Amino acid sequence: MEAEERTMQLYILGPAFGLPSIDAECNAAVTLLQLHVRDKYELIPTHEQADRLPFLVDGQAQISGYNNIVRHFTNKRISTKSSQLSSERRADSLALTSFIESQAQTLLDISLYVAFENYRLATRPAFSKLLPWHANYSLPPKRRAAARTRTEHLGVSSIDVDNVHEDMSHRPPGFEGVGKEPGFEAETKKRASLLLPKKETVMSLLQQPQHSAVFKLHAIAENFFEPLVEILGDKDYLLGSEGPMVVDCLLYGYLSMMLFPQLPQDWLASTMRRKYRSLVRFTERIRDLLALETNVDHVLALYKCKSRQEVIAERQSRKMPLPWTRPSPSSFSKTFAEIRSAIWEQVPILGTPTLQLHNAKQFPFLDRNLSSISITFVASVAAAGYIAIRTGTLVWPHGAEVQIFGRKRLSDFGHIGEALAGINLLGPQGGRGG
Repeated sequence: MEAEERTMQLYILGPAFGLPSIDAECNAAVTLLQLHVRDKYELIPTHEQADRLPFLVDGQAQISGYNNIVRHFTNKRISTKSSQLSSERRADSLALTSFIESQAQTLLDISLYVAFENYRLATRPAFSKLLPWHANYSLPPKRRAAARTRTEHLGVSSIDVDNVHEDMSHRPPGFEGVGKEPGFEAETKKRASLLLPKKETVMSLLQQPQHSAVFKLHAIAENFFEPLVEILGDKDYLLGSEGPMVVDCLLYGYLSMMLFPQLPQDWLASTMRRKYRSLVRFTERIRDLLALETNVDHVLALYKCKSRQEVIAERQSRKMPLPWTRPSPSSFSKTFAEIRSAIWEQVPILGTPTLQLHNAKQFPFLDRNLSSISITFVASVAAAGYIAIRTGTLVWPHGAEVQIFGRKRLSDFGHIGEALAGINLLGPQGGRGG
């Protein structure tokens, strides 16, 4: 058992926002393994989507998705303490898991992907930092499109969420007195009343798209946070246990993505800190207990290491608490397959390609020779085209005679033009004859 545990490899979408991953379920999986098999697994950042992330390799077993990883742990009787729970507590755990998965992803979709400013200034740059160049053109837009589809029914997909307020800190001295001269305010209100036939009511404000969207977002947040606060109460963890359980790991995965990212439009984190302090303490408690805080630059530095020994030395020198290792080098054929798949998926009729990304690893001959094959193919096409043109097999289209726009010959201006053209031609000849 222990030998198998030491061979565990957890593949996750790479780190961002001071967290092990930019994906909530991946963060939950890291939390689970840190809790139960710390120092007996390796953490590998990846961007491949052939298998659903998180993806665990445990000996011969390969498991995708957080819930499947939890079932794998339970079946192998690795200490998850689930068997120590009463039947009532196990039912509560299942119900909470279902509730978290159905509600939390919607909030993350809106906060990180649908809100354009957050996506443009925070989420997309985070992806750009951890993904190879070619994946940046496919993976972030794909995830944003999926988020917009999942939240389309809420009516907030096309609205940037922002708490608009007046900032008085940058106004010049004496600005507060402008417009407050005697009689000015009364006259202003009188004229304004002509433009506003009736006062705004709560109903009329909510009917405006921007206000309606903000109202909906706060309602969705409250529908998620309120039950959790009630269940947590004064306890440290959801089920009243001494330490985190499986459902606590899952909740942390989502709450950490809501609380810790620094976003331009931070309505979600601000709501948590202002109204749901117990959930903030819960999230910070698990992060500190399991040492989950991650320095993204330190992880990216491991990509330059050329051996396992270098990775271990780098990890120790930077005092990295998580067992990070570098991803496997991407082969030419693998990169080519990823680009081909990304392009293929953009064609609606073709859909998802049948050749999965990880299948590129199964062609060592292609890895060794694809570069030479590509160069040979391009050179052959160029040579064949040149020979065809030189032999006349392929006629190059010369097109029509070049036209100079904006200039006309004198003969184009009727009889007078023709006469002037004739004089112009005779003039030089007459000069030479004289």
